[in-house]
Amino acid sequence: MKAFITGASLGIGKAIAEALATEGYDLILNARNAERLMHFGKNLTGKYPSIHCDCLAADLTDPKERSALTQSIRSRHQKLDVVVNNAGIFETGDSLQDSGVFETAVDLHLKAPFYLIKDLSPLLMDSGRAHIINIGSVMSIKPDAQSPAYSVSKYALRGLSANMREVFKKDGIKVTNVMPGYTWSNSWEGAEIPRERLMEPEDIAKVVVCALTLGKSAVMEEVVLRPQLGEFPDG
Repeated sequence: MKAFITGASLGIGKAIAEALATEGYDLILNARNAERLMHFGKNLTGKYPSIHCDCLAADLTDPKERSALTQSIRSRHQKLDVVVNNAGIFETGDSLQDSGVFETAVDLHLKAPFYLIKDLSPLLMDSGRAHIINIGSVMSIKPDAQSPAYSVSKYALRGLSANMREVFKKDGIKVTNVMPGYTWSNSWEGAEIPRERLMEPEDIAKVVVCALTLGKSAVMEEVVLRPQLGEFPDG
């Protein structure tokens, strides 16, 4: 089995890559930071010597880099069983007034998953049991005034996931939209918030593995995960 994961060098993406390596998946990993990505890939293959790990750095907001990435994958690999669209960026502030922030959020959370699946769908068709996992957000369920561009783009990803589900069901390709709440990552470093108020990325990875291990006749269309004590500051 072979999985392609974006945003794979940190946080949720890194945890998913580790979880799938444990399950014996060969991996194609993507992130912007080539050095960090290669270091992680080398550690994975050292820890799980039976798997193959292909590390391909690219900025998914850049159409040329994105196209070069998918061309590279199609030239190196005959099929894909799993695509995890995880790459993301979170910015707070009145980002609906900042067109640059808004466009980056839409480019990364909506356009990148769309074009990646469009370009890689022939490899998914050849799997026989393919699965698309989109890592969304609870902010696709209700608006968020602190990070509106992020929320809007995740609303759009939720809609894309639902439509992918309808389009690909006849081809036997499953689509799952995972919507986590606040989850630990490097971006929380230095924050005055107890870590136990956040979910661990490994818990999101466990849900992804669960979705992938369901029987052929079942699909987890959507799943919401939140910290046990709820979101904050209002809990």
